[in-house]
Amino acid sequence: MGAPRKNHPLCRKIMKILFSHVGLCGMVILYCVAGGFIFEHLEKNNEQQICYDSYYEYIPMENKTINSTLKIFYDYGGAVTTAETRELMIIQLQSILQTFRDNTLAIGYDGRSCNLYGKENGPVYEWSWAGGLMFSVTVITTIGYGHIAPKTVWGRLVCIAYAVLGIPLMLLCLANIGSVMADVFRFIYAKICCCGGCRRKKKDNVVKMKHFDSNKSRQWTVDKSNIIAEDRHASVSTEFSNLKSRSSTGSMDSSEDRLDSKSSKNTFGIGKVKIVPLNVTKKNPLFMNDDSDDEDDEDDLDEQKITVPLTITIIVIGGYIFGGAILFGLWEGWDWLQAAYFCFITLSTIGFGDVVPGTDFDNPQAQGQLLLGSIYVLFGMAILSMCFSLMQDEILAKARWIGLKLGIIDKETED
Repeated sequence: MGAPRKNHPLCRKIMKILFSHVGLCGMVILYCVAGGFIFEHLEKNNEQQICYDSYYEYIPMENKTINSTLKIFYDYGGAVTTAETRELMIIQLQSILQTFRDNTLAIGYDGRSCNLYGKENGPVYEWSWAGGLMFSVTVITTIGYGHIAPKTVWGRLVCIAYAVLGIPLMLLCLANIGSVMADVFRFIYAKICCCGGCRRKKKDNVVKMKHFDSNKSRQWTVDKSNIIAEDRHASVSTEFSNLKSRSSTGSMDSSEDRLDSKSSKNTFGIGKVKIVPLNVTKKNPLFMNDDSDDEDDEDDLDEQKITVPLTITIIVIGGYIFGGAILFGLWEGWDWLQAAYFCFITLSTIGFGDVVPGTDFDNPQAQGQLLLGSIYVLFGMAILSMCFSLMQDEILAKARWIGLKLGIIDKETED
């Protein structure tokens, strides 16, 4: 038989750190940063090559359009034309221009100077690190704007592998960080909105009991003079005065059978306590007194399960969308509806891609807008996960309350 494998404490410690809340968030961030570098390296050179390919297709088409236009003017006499020939010229020119327009859109050439890529006053790479980071975030969050996509074989293969590993990692991180943020939000809500009133006492602690006999003037008391601290390993004895025990037949024992403190110590030894039943009738009132251990009241407070109302979570989501609408409206020059539309489509992971920040590459702030958009998406997904967790708890609490009211759920079982 082989020797059992020993678990290395260093490996356990590393795994514990990696799969902690901070470790998962760090892995997601590093995964996105690495994805930005990987896709930039795979697609950046190909982007310039695509520009050259489209340019080489565009130039012959442009020359052909110019020659066709000159031929029309030459055939119809140039500037000296009649009304009939002018109409024929207009029809033929419209046909040539429409063909040129459609072919240009199909080629995808926008007039860039391909040889000036990466240079001053030249075109900006879409597949920069910021662009690759934005693409990586949209992949693992399943948003998928589609404003840029890998064109190379290796880029597409890496994109598949990147999504297969990144999507489960992102979902795991959202589940953990959403739970932690929900607990923090509940705590803040309990302190601010409930003003600390969401705590309750679990039960009353009865420390001292006094028995008063209405027929006799004698009082049953507990003698604490012989109580010694447990940590000194001393005996704990309790003396009861004027105490009679009841026999199995129901009669009272004689006074000779009363408990003697000295004999109890000798009989039972150190650390033993003799339990004597009390003769307590319904007519004799009992008085509870818990003034002796006021310091233990803090230990009896039990934190209730705080549920945040649905209106609060909806306000949080709406506030995040509203803040993003203001931010992107100022950066991109969008109107408030277009900016709010982008934020909602992003956080709901719909991701049409018709409105995306940082696509105006003539703007010098385009790279910063892409980076800001990536941060907004990642943090927004965490906020959304937190709100979903809070909404789930609130809905379950409401369902339990309705079940109790309708009698579907037993109250004792619920407790």
